[in-house]
Amino acid sequence: MNDLDDLISLSEAAKQAGVARNTMHLAAKGGHIKATRIGRHWYIYASDIERWKRENYRPDMAKIRRSRKRSDQSDY
Repeated sequence: MNDLDDLISLSEAAKQAGVARNTMHLAAKGGHIKATRIGRHWYIYASDIERWKRENYRPDMAKIRRSRKRSDQSDY
């Protein structure tokens, strides 16, 4: 298989992984998932999604971020 055949859009990768588009964008931008940028758009290697979820994705991070945000707002 050609490497280009394995590329899917950021939105499609997020759907396949079951995460928000922004989560997938941050993973690509941070180098946590195999991805490439063509112009303004990010493309993810579909074959790397499962590895990324297994090794890097932490579903509890959204809860941690929300609780930090709430505690920061209560100080005001």
